[in-house]
Amino acid sequence: MTVIGGPAAYLSAQEIADLRLPGLPTTKRGVLIRADLEGWAYETRVVRGGEARFFSILHLPKSAQDGLRDGTAPANLSVTRSVGRPKGDWFDRHPDVADAVLVILADHKHASTRVMELLQAEFANLPSLPTLKRYMRRVEKEHKVLLTAERDPDKFKSMYRPALGRMDATVSYAHEMWEIDTTKADVMCTDGRKAILGIIDRWSRRARFMVVESESAQSVRQMLVTTMLAWGAMPAILKVDHGSGFINASIIASLDAVGIKLDPCLPGHPEDKPHIERVFGTFNRERASMLKGFLGHNVAQAQQLRARAKKEKGRAVIEAGIDSAELQRILDAWVDGTYHQRRHSMIGMPPMEKWQRSPEPARSAPPESILKIAFSAVIGPSMVTKRGVRWKNGRYWADTLVPFMGKQVMLRWDEGDLGALYVFDEAGEYIDTAVNVERAGFSQREMALAARREMANLINAQRVELRKKKASFSVEKAMDTVLRDEAERAGKLAHLPMPSRPASTPAMDSIATAPSPSVPDQARLEEALARTATAPSRATRTPAEKMAEADALIFAAERGETVDPEALRRARLYATTSEYRAEKMIAADFGAPSPAPAQRRRGFA
Repeated sequence: MTVIGGPAAYLSAQEIADLRLPGLPTTKRGVLIRADLEGWAYETRVVRGGEARFFSILHLPKSAQDGLRDGTAPANLSVTRSVGRPKGDWFDRHPDVADAVLVILADHKHASTRVMELLQAEFANLPSLPTLKRYMRRVEKEHKVLLTAERDPDKFKSMYRPALGRMDATVSYAHEMWEIDTTKADVMCTDGRKAILGIIDRWSRRARFMVVESESAQSVRQMLVTTMLAWGAMPAILKVDHGSGFINASIIASLDAVGIKLDPCLPGHPEDKPHIERVFGTFNRERASMLKGFLGHNVAQAQQLRARAKKEKGRAVIEAGIDSAELQRILDAWVDGTYHQRRHSMIGMPPMEKWQRSPEPARSAPPESILKIAFSAVIGPSMVTKRGVRWKNGRYWADTLVPFMGKQVMLRWDEGDLGALYVFDEAGEYIDTAVNVERAGFSQREMALAARREMANLINAQRVELRKKKASFSVEKAMDTVLRDEAERAGKLAHLPMPSRPASTPAMDSIATAPSPSVPDQARLEEALARTATAPSRATRTPAEKMAEADALIFAAERGETVDPEALRRARLYATTSEYRAEKMIAADFGAPSPAPAQRRRGFA
């Protein structure tokens, strides 16, 4: 190794440019031009791609040598270097550019031309495009895990993040924890695309599904109640994500009422409930893909299915083949007929066998009557008055509300019955069911349909009355009357003059001073028309004849003879036309035409 400044220290043109020495160019081309002009001493060395000149730093300008000696050059370049072929590739010698390439590729997998554009915005000294491509391939290989984590966190979690433990290790008996989630069905139904609610027992992998319109608080509460009744047990913990159907006042109050702990996943970490996610994927792969109306598991598969449909039927549309009720039957049959009875790879036995081997008994589910009230929808607080509690413009009453007169209570209700409200005290204890006799037995849907029918009957009755009134009053006739009266009023309207000042222009003045046109005598006008009608029509004349007549009149006037002024004016006007000039040229080339007859000297039009 030779220290810069020693007798054998040589630098390439690019290295000199990178040093940004005082008084020297900062580009490779500029350094080479300066070296040729000043005749710097150099030696030729074999490098990758051919030969290159390396210049002795002892022959650099004095200001540049002072810069090296004073340490004004970048620290990473003013260090020792070996004599001969440079060590490492271009990016090893330019770590700042290498770091920028890594940052760019971590954001997105850009093409090399795009990366070069981004680098040009920050760096003056850049590698060739082939060198950049080679380095990008190297970065993709050496930093594969990091780039995956930055570009696609989900792919990183599934492929590279260590998963040494097991989520089911957190539970020790059946129904200790349920995982619940919703997914869009990968099958289009004849009554629209539906969602699938799923519950799985983390310890045994026993699962249950319900086809719903969407993830709503009502559908989640219904799923929980029906699952508890079907399995005869309820969980100690319910694992949910942060969807609005799982985190809401009704769910929280319902779970508190029956003593179930709500355990939300960390935001952005659906892997905290991996078993329900996995069983959704298992069903989609094993059964959904077999059904008519299958939409595909991902965007790429969906595009392939639409392309196949277009090839087969001429339309890139996937047609539904089953309704939501049939999809529910298929789900139930697959879960109970296949999934629960086959060996599960993680637990080493079928889920039903695992469920039956629970070392501890689960808590029994309450009766349906209790679950119906406990999992009712929260309305909110209300004040008890002498007329009971008020909701939706209706009064609800129960004799047990007397002690709570003037106090605030919490109201809840069952979406299937508008006639009853469940009343709880401020501590969450159930008081009683308040009833509205007029609404009892009606659901919200039935009430809405009844209201719609009532409105239709009212409108129909009013339309009958309106038709009777139309017989005595016509809108069209009234509109005609309005238009006619308006026109009459416009004709009678008188406008007062506005203040003004006189205006004048030469054209306006000439028009104002012009004599009034005289009206010709009717008898003389009829006589002139008669003469015109009986006068013989003029024979069509040739251009040569018209030229001769014009010349004769003009020459006669020039000789002092008396001619008709109007005929002379027309002759001179004709002499300015292109037809006249053309005939003059022909006459000059081929001789003068014969003189025009005197009787034709009347016009040139």
